[in-house]
Amino acid sequence: MKNIFLLLLFIPLISNAQTEELKQRTALFLSEQEGKFKVKELNGSEPDYGVLLETQFIHHEYFQLKQLDKELNELGNLVRPKYDLSTFAYEDEQELMYALKFWFKEFIGGKRVTPGRDYRTVDHVDPAIIIIGKTTITLLTLSCYATDIEEFRNWRSAMLGVFGSPSARVIEIGCNGPIEWTKNAPDPKDPIWRR
Repeated sequence: MKNIFLLLLFIPLISNAQTEELKQRTALFLSEQEGKFKVKELNGSEPDYGVLLETQFIHHEYFQLKQLDKELNELGNLVRPKYDLSTFAYEDEQELMYALKFWFKEFIGGKRVTPGRDYRTVDHVDPAIIIIGKTTITLLTLSCYATDIEEFRNWRSAMLGVFGSPSARVIEIGCNGPIEWTKNAPDPKDPIWRR
């Protein structure tokens, strides 16, 4: 009985530590962008992530990064690109798994996705980099018209440098698709993903 009581005391501390680690990683990532971007912490107007916002996360933050210098986009216009960073922390691996199963039924762009399976096209989605950690999900959305392949690779590298780990799963989404599992893709036939 005493062991159960002690375990119940430590559960909030473990959750708090995971949340604190995610906050520190987010602060590090944002500090690396200083000088090039204006960072705003926002409460609303987040991109459409499907039903991810309806999952049972214990911590969530949303930031918008607006480039300070204007650049010429693919359409020939001078723009200040905006990027959206969202982070989600879950109580444990099981809660993350429940959230992922729920989210993959109505993913970004309203698409139902199978874990580990790539998709060629998805209408109405912006480029994104999604890193799924042990108990976290981190998303960075980019603009279709202001992002080239080199910039996308640079963002991916920066995201993996801060939020990645050897076991992290990475999903990359291009402008209107494709959706690709580029690191540690799960086996689509694994029964753990079925419900």
